[in-house]
Order: sequence, then structure tokens, then C-alpha cells
Amino acid sequence: MITFIAFFSLYLSDMNRALFLSIFLFLTFALQAQIPVADEPLHHVIYEDEAVRVLEIIALPGDTALMHQHDYNYCYLAMKGGELWLLDKGEESREVNLPDHYCGGKFDLMGNPFVHRFANIDTHPIKFFTIEHKGAPIGTKKAKERTDDVILENDLFMVRKMEVAPLSSLTLGTGSKAFLLNINQSPSLFSSGAEVSYWEHNADKEKLRLSNMSDQGILIAVFEIY
Repeated sequence: MITFIAFFSLYLSDMNRALFLSIFLFLTFALQAQIPVADEPLHHVIYEDEAVRVLEIIALPGDTALMHQHDYNYCYLAMKGGELWLLDKGEESREVNLPDHYCGGKFDLMGNPFVHRFANIDTHPIKFFTIEHKGAPIGTKKAKERTDDVILENDLFMVRKMEVAPLSSLTLGTGSKAFLLNINQSPSLFSSGAEVSYWEHNADKEKLRLSNMSDQGILIAVFEIY
């Protein structure tokens, strides 16, 4: 590519050549320079307070993220996974296939930022729900009411995934700040009488009282932050 640009520039006047090369070098730098994750166009901040920030990442087929930096520890759940091209700063690129509802994250970033970019190389949109932990302790863990629904657990996060059965109710205790995610994005899920079509912030560390008003099971995830 650079050889082609140099060859092409020979046919331009001195002034046009200088302008052309300046634009090319600027665009090259812009594509490679790292930016804060919240400024990256595929990342959308959908909630933020003094303790956490919630991001929604949506990548259509062919979308490529700019090189961006994560300063906070984070966990994510793939609402819709797929084939991704990944490039971490200082490493070789690779391709991965993240299945639907895959849960992961980065948990050692305080003072050690993570810089990368990715591309959707699949044929359908890929979507992630991500919670960043800003660092200050938030709550104290409590004994889990269940053990088989935990899909991620460490000193910062605990994520549980479960199904609310058709035409049934479910009460969940939380020991800290929590976020409820309606994985199916079904309008039939209610929390304490209010409809939850996507996500809900449970700031008061109260019990989650959920009701499924449909005749099909609804998958949910509960993120607790510590």
C-alpha cells in the first residue's frame, strides 16, 4: 500500500504531492492512534455514575473499531457473538469465535491499560453489554443463593445467567450494586412491576423480584459489582 502511494505521488505536482502525502500520513496516524474507549464509534455509553460505566458495543458485518484504550477493569456478555478479528497492541492479530452469551473481561487494568481494536468478520451484527469498574470498592459479597448459575466470578464481578420460567416469578438477592440484563430483550420481563426490555440498574442493593408474563422462558444475566 505504501509503495503504491509513493508511486502514485510521482505523478502529482510538488504542491499536490505534499498535500496528498500529508493527508495520507494524517489518516494513517488517525487509524493507528489509540483513543479512549468511550470515544470509539462502535462503543456507546448507556449509563455512568461515580462507580461504574456501562457500554453497549454494536458491530455490523465489516465494522472495524479504531485502536482504543481501556483504563478500567471490565466484564462483558455477548448478547450476540460471532467471528471477530482481534489486534491487541504489541501482539499479532488473531481470529476468534465468541459464542452467544459468552462472558469474559479484563481484570488487571488499573495502571496497566489495555489497547486493542477488532473487526466483525461475521455475516450478522455482533453485540456486547459491558460494565466497567472504576476502581473503588462498591459492596461486600454475600453467600450465593445458587451455585449453578454463576458464569463469571472474581474480586470485582459476579455474573449469573439463568432462565425465568414461563408465567412465573423469581426473587434474587444481591449483595452489592447490580445490573439486570434481559438477554432475550423480551418485553414480557418485569422487575418489581416495571417492564425491563433491555437492562435495569439495581442501585439500592435490594432483592430483584422478577416476573415472566409470557409463555416462553426468558434468559437473564445479573451483574454484581464489588
